[in-house]
Amino acid sequence: MSKITTIVKSVKLNDISKRQEEWPQDGARGQSNGWRPFYLRRRILLIFVIAFCGIIAALEVLNHISQVNYGIASSVEDRHYLWTYGPTAILTVIAAFWSRVEFQVKQHAPWQSMQEKPEVAEKSILLDYITPLHPFTVIKAFKNRHFAVAAGATSSMLLTLLIIFSTGLFSLQEVEVQKEKVPILLSDYFSGENSTFDAEGATPFDTLNSVLFDNGSYPEGTTANLAFQRFSAPNISSDAIVAVSIDGMEAQLGCEPASITIKEWEVEGVMTVDGEFSITHRNMTNEISTPSCKIENFAIDGGYGAYFPYVGMFEQGQCAGSKGSDGMRVVVTMANIRESSVFLNHTYDEYNRGYHRKADVVLDRSVQLICQPTYSLLEVNATNNASLSLSNIHIEDTRSKNSTLPGLAAWDIASSVLSGPQGHTLSRPIEDNNPFVAPGNMSVDYSLQIGAWLTGSNGSIDHLFQEGVLNNVASAYYRAMAAQYMNNGLVRQRSSTTTGSAVIHENRVIMAQLPLRAIEVCLALVIMFALVMIFLASPSTTSTPWNPNSVSAIAAIVFNSKALRQSLSGTSESPLHILQCRLEASRYCSRTSPEGFSIETVDNEPSNIITTDKESSPSSSNDSKPFPSLVFRITIFVVVVAMIVILEVLLHISETHDGLADVTSDEYMHYLWTLLPSLLMEIMGLAFGSMSFNSRILAPYARLKRPSGAVFQECMTVNFLDSLSVTTVVNSIHTKHFAVLAATLAAFITSFLSIVTSGLFSAVNVSQYISTNLTREDTFQRFAIWNASVNPDLGASDAITAQYIIQGNRTSFPRWTYETLVFPKLSINDSLTTNLPEISFVGLWVPALRSAPSCLVQKGSEVNYTLKPATDEQKATNSKVSQVLYINPPRMGCAPWNNGQGWLEDSTDLLQLETEGYFGLAILSPCYNANSSGANMPVSYFWGEVGNGSVTNVVAMTCAPVAETVDTWTRFLLPDFDISGDHPPVPDESSASPVENQYIPYSPWSGTSSTAADLDSFFQALVSGRWAIPRDYLGDVDKVENVVKAIKFQDGIMRAQEFNGMTRLSNASLGISYPGNITLTNNRLRLIQDPTSTRILDALLASILILGILGSVLVNTDYILPKSPSSIAAVASLLADSNFLDWYQSAGEDPNDTSRGRKFFAGSRFVLGRQNVFDLSHSDSSSTGEKKDADFTIHLVDAVGEKELTSSPLMPWAARERDG
Repeated sequence: MSKITTIVKSVKLNDISKRQEEWPQDGARGQSNGWRPFYLRRRILLIFVIAFCGIIAALEVLNHISQVNYGIASSVEDRHYLWTYGPTAILTVIAAFWSRVEFQVKQHAPWQSMQEKPEVAEKSILLDYITPLHPFTVIKAFKNRHFAVAAGATSSMLLTLLIIFSTGLFSLQEVEVQKEKVPILLSDYFSGENSTFDAEGATPFDTLNSVLFDNGSYPEGTTANLAFQRFSAPNISSDAIVAVSIDGMEAQLGCEPASITIKEWEVEGVMTVDGEFSITHRNMTNEISTPSCKIENFAIDGGYGAYFPYVGMFEQGQCAGSKGSDGMRVVVTMANIRESSVFLNHTYDEYNRGYHRKADVVLDRSVQLICQPTYSLLEVNATNNASLSLSNIHIEDTRSKNSTLPGLAAWDIASSVLSGPQGHTLSRPIEDNNPFVAPGNMSVDYSLQIGAWLTGSNGSIDHLFQEGVLNNVASAYYRAMAAQYMNNGLVRQRSSTTTGSAVIHENRVIMAQLPLRAIEVCLALVIMFALVMIFLASPSTTSTPWNPNSVSAIAAIVFNSKALRQSLSGTSESPLHILQCRLEASRYCSRTSPEGFSIETVDNEPSNIITTDKESSPSSSNDSKPFPSLVFRITIFVVVVAMIVILEVLLHISETHDGLADVTSDEYMHYLWTLLPSLLMEIMGLAFGSMSFNSRILAPYARLKRPSGAVFQECMTVNFLDSLSVTTVVNSIHTKHFAVLAATLAAFITSFLSIVTSGLFSAVNVSQYISTNLTREDTFQRFAIWNASVNPDLGASDAITAQYIIQGNRTSFPRWTYETLVFPKLSINDSLTTNLPEISFVGLWVPALRSAPSCLVQKGSEVNYTLKPATDEQKATNSKVSQVLYINPPRMGCAPWNNGQGWLEDSTDLLQLETEGYFGLAILSPCYNANSSGANMPVSYFWGEVGNGSVTNVVAMTCAPVAETVDTWTRFLLPDFDISGDHPPVPDESSASPVENQYIPYSPWSGTSSTAADLDSFFQALVSGRWAIPRDYLGDVDKVENVVKAIKFQDGIMRAQEFNGMTRLSNASLGISYPGNITLTNNRLRLIQDPTSTRILDALLASILILGILGSVLVNTDYILPKSPSSIAAVASLLADSNFLDWYQSAGEDPNDTSRGRKFFAGSRFVLGRQNVFDLSHSDSSSTGEKKDADFTIHLVDAVGEKELTSSPLMPWAARERDG
């Protein structure tokens, strides 16, 4: 620049400063009372800072809760979308409010820049921060040293990152959670009053046999050592591990080693020809003693003399000189004996059928214990899985309470334990499972044998002679038996509550660390940038006297800015680079004076102000199109349609294939399906946001470009940019800008896309399914029913199993059976059974065999019975018998029921009744069929009640055994084909079909002679077993059907074990297979698409698609203006040649006042197009001059005649200003 130019520039800058100083009062008033952007005020920015700090604090609190409490909270169905959508929704709302800060700081930057000092056009009237993308805006702002703009735009980008990261902030994981003060329900308590150690049901000895030899379990409330209160946690999940402190009882034997003194020991008897020795007389004088007790003449040989070299005894004894139970002791001995001198008379004794024999007995070695029984009340710390029976309880700790139960002596328990092995009807497994091996015959009490199995002391019998071993064996047996007796006889039902703890497996909401730290870093940066904006914000001064962001406001400024107006004249259709060439030689600043608010031009050299000729004016084909243009908008719409289709396809794949793909639990993989979809949705939001921005910024001009134009309030004061979306929607409806409404709604809806996407995908453990065929390996046709040589007896092991199941000693059913059903053995391909997960199962329809007896029931008077007093002969057999009930069973055909076989002559059964009350008997009916060999024989059942010497109720039922098959949906656990009680088989009753000629053995519970008990073993189990019915049902005529159903069910369980153990016939060549589906629960983590989120996304995408198309159809933003009206100069160029600027001659009025504008411009309309104007280049105010060609500008026309108002009368105040 030349020296002259420099001097001129200096003079003009000084002139501006001088003129600003001429009106100090007006200027001050304008600065203090002018307009400032609402969101740029310090207190508003401070609120944002506080909000951001609050979010960080909340995140840290939640993170601490997540770390300490194994997650923030449990994920339940009704709260699932709270933690998936919530964080993203909150940050989206905050980002929406911050967008106002960003917009206002961008739009305010040129005015702030011009207020501070004169600036070049690129930093003032040509400055555009609102159109470029955020990264370019930040670079441009730093280049211009507009740090507030850079801070605001950077914060917006960071908030977008926050929204994306928030979608991966929370994840769902199954964790173990420790919960305290969990409500625990106690079902019973211990009481020593009126103990019932002889209660009906499974005996303790049966229980131990079942546990040791038949896969049984200890009944609920007992372990191998103690009895405890039953408890449950009804309000906790089924897979929880519950821990609670409860009451328990434990019985012990305090044993002392004893010495033995034998004074005399000889036996006499008869030796048979076969070598059997029967003792007829025994002389034994001995003494077993400890310092505290002496027991005399204890039968250490068990009464067998030296026939058994090894003898183990578990018996009772009384301390010499004591009386009552205080002196009673349990005596445990183990002896190795032999004969020394033997006298044998070789003369045969005809009377005794043998030879007289006499021998001395010598004790080679022995162990003797005198044990005093005790018991104690305990405080027990118990742990159990809530989904399992209390039979699986784990006792962690016990503490003695040093107290006893009133009314209960230790010997009460001991006497029951000593009688435990007695009084059973079936053989026990211990009879075939002697744990000891001896070089000679041995006789060891079953009590010690059970104890040996409990302690693992099986093997050589010499082991029992080692120090402490016999004590351990005896004590283990005593504790185990006593626990069962205490559970049977001392437990009373009463509900009470306490509290405990639980470890539960919950799907917990876990806070992911990487998104958390990323969010906190972003928030910290946003806080820093907000503080920068607070520091740079002016506390009191204002840049403009009113909001300068409407067309009307720019018009008022252009009117007062004569030099700027002259510079921009004729540039309305010029592209931005032409404007830049026009304006680059000057600097611009804002000024408030009595004439009004204006933009002053400095260094405006006339040589640089040229009127654009026709050659330099761009044609309509070169008009600048805002992004996205119509082609890009169509592309976006196609992408939206593709997204909807892809979502539906992915959902279909997810639902049909149990997920989209296998994933890992790696934290970084989690971000792949949470952050990337959100990033895609944010990009979609930016695209529709750009369309909305174009629609809003061009809305006033779209109305102006209509042939009829627009009235003042429809275009001149309309500003859709500086408001929230909700406000824009309301205003667009009010002003009928429906294109703006559609575009704004579309952009507003896109803000929900990231929110919903946060819950779109999740990693879930799912099972794997394999379809296969299972091969049948056997049938149930082992025996032909008509074969007379068939042995109909049931194997002892099967009978014991059935009994233990019914009595409740065994909670699980043998393989291939469940309740009344028995299944054929199946097999699957070996390749499928290898490497099976821990919990895998196969489900299929399989024909099951079951009993379906055909029964004839007689009640009351229909029954032929007689009640008589017991005869002397009957009393001689059983002294307790008082009455005998003679009863005839209902008669029905014998198997095969229609071939002429009949009943035996004497078919009357009798029940020997010891007391009055309820009675019950199950007995084989005397049906004769030589070919059946006892199989398929009817069974009769009798039950009722006797009182006051008469029968008050009696029922008789005879059932002919029938077998049938029924198709049953069954779930077998693999690889062993066990059946879980959690998923019992489900028969299809409509498929039941009788099986002809099926061999059906009879039940060992059904004897062929009378019983000495009022309730035989079958009916005892019926009223006290696992599926017990109330005892009073037996005497209630209205409960006959209930009893019949219970009898059939209990008999069906027995028959199932009979079929399972006796009738199977292996046949691998059957060629029968059943289709099934194998489920592999191998914790396979699959990516699942949420249907609800998918449907919401479909609706949202369809909505923005429709709204986007509607907005584009209503207004095509490509051809409204030749350049974006996003800078002061761009808008001013459209107004520089307007014919209505003189209307803005008042300096003190707000041009945004809609009511004034409507009044002053009543009857006129504004049009964006070409008008004929006069050359104003040489006269600022003259209305006459040389007429120019038509210019593209905003001009005012008469609404009636559509004539341009080039010489319209001015408003009074404008006329005075002009004429003054």
